[in-house]
Formats: sequence, structure tokens, C-alpha cells
Amino acid sequence: MKANCVRKPAYGGRNNAISVVVVGASISGLVTALALDRRGIDVMLVDADPDLDAEGPRRATPQAGHSHAFLARCRQLLQAEAPDVLDDLLAVGGHEIRLADQRPATVPAHAAHPDEADLVVLAARRTTFEAALRRGVERRPGIGFSGGRRATGLVVDGGHVRGVGFEDGSVETARRLVVDASGRRTPMPAWLAEHGIDVSATEESEECGIAYLSRFYRRPPGAPELPLDRGFAAGGSFDRYSCLVFPGDGTTFSITFGVLPEDRPLLRLLRDGDAFDAAVRSIPSLAPWLDAEPISEVRVMAGLHNRIRRARVPGWSAVGDAAATTNPAHSRGCTLAAVHAVAVADAVAAHDDPDDLAEACAAVLEREQAPWVADSIEQDRQRLARWRPGSHDFEGKPPHMGRLPSKTWLSNGETFAAARHDAYVWRRFNRLQQLIEKPADVLADPRVVARVRAVQASGAQSPPLDGPSHAELVDLMAPA
Repeated sequence: MKANCVRKPAYGGRNNAISVVVVGASISGLVTALALDRRGIDVMLVDADPDLDAEGPRRATPQAGHSHAFLARCRQLLQAEAPDVLDDLLAVGGHEIRLADQRPATVPAHAAHPDEADLVVLAARRTTFEAALRRGVERRPGIGFSGGRRATGLVVDGGHVRGVGFEDGSVETARRLVVDASGRRTPMPAWLAEHGIDVSATEESEECGIAYLSRFYRRPPGAPELPLDRGFAAGGSFDRYSCLVFPGDGTTFSITFGVLPEDRPLLRLLRDGDAFDAAVRSIPSLAPWLDAEPISEVRVMAGLHNRIRRARVPGWSAVGDAAATTNPAHSRGCTLAAVHAVAVADAVAAHDDPDDLAEACAAVLEREQAPWVADSIEQDRQRLARWRPGSHDFEGKPPHMGRLPSKTWLSNGETFAAARHDAYVWRRFNRLQQLIEKPADVLADPRVVARVRAVQASGAQSPPLDGPSHAELVDLMAPA
């Protein structure tokens, strides 16, 4: 496969070792390159896809066909690391959704608070977001950027990763670090094992217990705005299924159903576009969204796990999904990838010694990814207790996040419910949801706990979501 070199590397060519080689032009890879360049560190970004300069998705990114949101912490990072990318994204139709403007009517009125100012979500399709990042990378002469080069192995010497080999026989040597940004199916742990470096022993993984089906639409110009009852999305969880709407760039939006992986009737029916649309129309709050034109087929994503791959390898670090994955329902993956990437760039800038850098990268994983993987596991266990009544596959498994008894550590579900009736809880919970505050800082905060318990004691409740039962949903889709 002929390499498509988007730009001549500023460091003078591939025969010269560079500081960092990033494998994978994913969101994590692109942000890693941008952050390293901003810190004055030379970097080469390579990807197997030969069409990196195109506006479409990378071929290795199937999740681009599903709903995405780019959370407030992601927007903060773009403002700090690549404001030109943020400006570009907004110029091509990305939207800023200010959560303070989307507060539920049941939240008591209150004066604007400084901690609400940064609760701003970016709405865009993943393809649009990645394209803006790629253009940002292409504008920086200090980043070598090439496509059509498939990595096939690692160069390792004495337990230290020195570079990456490619199927055309070429090698990229890295003076300081090889970054694995090749996604959740990364082959690099197996390549490390070939050199006697086993990173699988410390891997933790738990099934999400959900499969997703998504379809994209475009609303007509001038269509009225529709309410987002979940801040940056609309919809919720119903009887053994979920359905959520996510605004995209321009007038586009996506709708995603979540169902149990073993739920063959729903999985089979929802694959059909007409049946999918009929299912959406059966949910009263979401039906108005379908005054729109479908612009994609229904796409399926399954085999999902909450996973963290811990490793301390001199000369090598994984970022983004190659290191950790969470349930996509929480819309955290892309933001966590960006956060992780910037933190690894900080580590490279701060440490020259390979062992110190390896230790710093391992610490980044524990700080920026591990709490969210644990939180995602807890949320999935709580949902599966409702969706798989009586099975409790997770019974006997240890709690995550060092979870304390329920009186001193809240669940996401009860905090979400109370946030609809208490302004302080709303603000703090949204800062958690936007990755600005860590789970333990909110869910175990005595003031948050006390206010959630007070809402519960008051009997305040939000009306249940109106939607068909599981059986009704199956029946109504069959004719379509």
C-alpha cells in the first residue's frame, strides 16, 4: 500500500529518529499530536487509512456511525490546546449547548453561578469533529502526518520500546515514546507479548450488557427547536431498552436505541429503517424529531466492555480506547480520549528519563481514566439490575471506586433524579457528567449526599417517561 504523506515532516525526513511516534489518527491520536506540538515536541502521526486528508471517517472507526457528544471538558481542552480547531468546528456547523439553558423546569430558579459557565457541550457528528482535528494537525508544520502505513510490530530492545515497524518494511524510531492510539482492538498488547512484555495480566474488563442501533437524520431548514430533556440529549431509559436523540452539526441529529445483547426480537426489528422510525414515533417526546429526512441506514454496535489496560512499559504508552473503554451510552469516550492524550503530552514534556516517563504515563491512566471506567461499571450494573431482573450477573463482584455503603456514597441514578429538584445538586451532578469533577468528589460529597437525601425525603419526583413497554414496542414494529 502506497503511503499518502499529507505533509513533509518538519524534522527533515523519516530517517531521523523523532521524539514521539503516534500510531492511529483517531481522536486520541490527533489530540496527542496537537498537544505535543504545542509543547514543542516533534511528533510523527501515522495511520493505516490512506485517505486521511478526506472529510469522511477513518475506515477503522466504526463507532463514527453512532451518536456522539463532546462534553464540556473536551471543549475546555480545545479552548486551551487548539482554539483554531474549536473555531473551525463551530464554523462548519458544530453547536454549543449551554446546559444552564436546558435546566429542567422543576429545578428551582436561582441566580447564575460561576460553576455553570463552563457547562457547555459541543454537538457534532464524530466525522465532523475528527475532520476539524485533522485540519488542525495539517496546519501545524511541526507535526509529521501520513496515511496508508499499516503498523505490523514494535521495535523493542531490553524491555524498552524503540519504534514501530510497518508492512512496507519501514521503521519509525522514537527517541522518547511510541503512543498507541489505535483503538479498542489494538494489536499492540500482543506485539508487546512477542517481546516478553505481558500487559494482559493487569487488564480489567466487564461486559456493558448493551448493544446499540443508530440512525442519522437531517431536519429541514428553519425547523423549530425541540426540547432536550437530558441537557444535551433527549429521551431516556424505558422498559428494557433506551432511546436517545443527540443533536449534531448543522441540522443533523442521531437517534440511538440501546437494547440487551440477547434481545434478538428488538435487535432484528430495529435493524430495519422503517421499523426503527416506527419505534421512535411510538415515544411521544421523541416523535416530533422525525419531521426529518433519514441520511443513513441503521447501524449496529455490540460486543462492548468497560475495560482498562494497565501497563508500565518504557518507551510506550496507550491512550484513549487503546487504554480504556467505557459504555458509549455515557458519551464520555471521546472526551476521555482527549483528556488522556493531553495528560500524556504533559508527561512527555515533564520527563526525560524513560522509566520516569513510563511511571508518569501509568499515573495518568489511573488519574484520568480509571475513575470513569469504575463509574461506568457501576452504572451498568445498576441498569442491568432493572433490565435483567432476577439475574444479577454482577452479584458477588467487588464494588468499584472504593464504593461505600449507600448512605455515604450516592448512585448516579438517585443523584440524577434529585438534580431535577435541587439547584445545587443539579450543578454538581452536571459537573460530574461533564467530567469536570470526579465521581468520588460528587457522589461521596457530604453536602451533595445530604441534599439528595432531603429531596428523597420530600417525596419530590419527576413524571415517568412515556413510552411503550418492551412487548408493545415489538408488536408495533412488526407491521413496519
